[in-house]
Amino acid sequence: MSSAYIVVIASEKGGVGKTTLATNLAIYLKGLAEDLPVTLFSFDNHFTIDQMFRLSKTTGTRDVSHLFTGVNPADLLVDGQYGVNFIPSSRNLTGQQQQLNNVEQLAQIISRSSLQGVVIIDTSPILDFYTGSALFAADRVIVPIKDAPSLENCRNLTDFLLQHKRSKTVLKLLPCLIDTRIRFDGPFRNSYQLLKAYAINRGYRCFEGYIAKSPKVESLSTNPSGKIYSVMTHGRNTDVHLQLTHLTRQVYLDYLEHGPNRLKEIANQLFNQDKDFLQKYHLRVKNLQPHCLCCNRPIPETGIWPNAFFLENETGHFSGFIEQDCLLDLLLRNFYPELRSQEQRKLLHEILIGSTDRSLLLLQKTPVNQEQNKIDLFRLDQSGKKITGRSIKLKKPGRLQKKGPISLLQLFDNGSMGDPDRFQQLLLRQAGKNPLDLLKQHDYLEWQTLFNQVQIDRTLEVEAE
Repeated sequence: MSSAYIVVIASEKGGVGKTTLATNLAIYLKGLAEDLPVTLFSFDNHFTIDQMFRLSKTTGTRDVSHLFTGVNPADLLVDGQYGVNFIPSSRNLTGQQQQLNNVEQLAQIISRSSLQGVVIIDTSPILDFYTGSALFAADRVIVPIKDAPSLENCRNLTDFLLQHKRSKTVLKLLPCLIDTRIRFDGPFRNSYQLLKAYAINRGYRCFEGYIAKSPKVESLSTNPSGKIYSVMTHGRNTDVHLQLTHLTRQVYLDYLEHGPNRLKEIANQLFNQDKDFLQKYHLRVKNLQPHCLCCNRPIPETGIWPNAFFLENETGHFSGFIEQDCLLDLLLRNFYPELRSQEQRKLLHEILIGSTDRSLLLLQKTPVNQEQNKIDLFRLDQSGKKITGRSIKLKKPGRLQKKGPISLLQLFDNGSMGDPDRFQQLLLRQAGKNPLDLLKQHDYLEWQTLFNQVQIDRTLEVEAE
């Protein structure tokens, strides 16, 4: 489990020095505490981090976009200059973003990883999915401000944090690119004092000090050599060097005092969530009928039959498994009595089950009158839409039931919860080689979503009649 302290550099205003701050803060932290692991990555696509920290000209195939594909973040790290680890940048973030929607995912991924020390995340000047993910994971958000508009943009960052039940105190503002030559009359003699007063008046916390505007520092990233240099190695004679040193001490003391609370909080939430999911899974397994729903043969102690069909009624109160051959026999007797030969049986198997091990079937019972029920059999696609179907009418059974395999109406009666005369739906899915996996949280939520869609479609059909 990760015990990393997450520092996010964020501002919706471009040109305030976010990347310069992120890269140099990483270097200065490593200089201040040599044994402290420092990791840096960016959700902006300018590749400054790669140019500044890469030791070799060779590039790997993995980058920051792989954070959201199940790859362990520790496996993405590249050893960089100054002892700083970094995750390579990506040009594919915009395209990937369309497939992502859970801003909690990054925090969960890092909390499950082995990352340690301080992780610095540079963000783009847009409050998009990636910036939101970083804000959600942050122990500290450093917001560079250089003028009144950049200060006003802090409101959007604050709103995001509050919407996700995070405190505004996570933000800490840092006046940047301050031109100390500009002087004002009145109580605020320069733009640093003015910005800090405005920030405090709006309820924001600020770092002590500021980062000055410096032509020398600007030349470290814009020069004929095309290289990007650090302030520590090429700007030690500037005021910015002293200012970054002072800022780094504040961030480091913050890390020592508060530690990686955010990821510990996320890890505890995940532990409780996993515990809850496991309990619900065991309850679903416990509520399964202990035998095949067609032939009543007990489920073997070694486990449920491979490729059995999982069945559940529309209320979720009746569920169990049916052996594949038993189900095919039941459907043959009722819906396809004309198919008798082995070849025809194979044909039915292909029609109803096909080549996939995730075949979906829907059995639907609609009372016609006191004597008859209409029974529908539908094959569904993976979204719950009907592909093929067949209907029959069956007389309601008498009180005395014949011994032997369960009839189709008996199957409905067993799931009727004491009300056999109502409309019923039974959804079936072939469960594959490990049938109980269907009852695990993620798969079962997909199952419920699909069943809900089936029921919505039924409601729309009734309204259209």
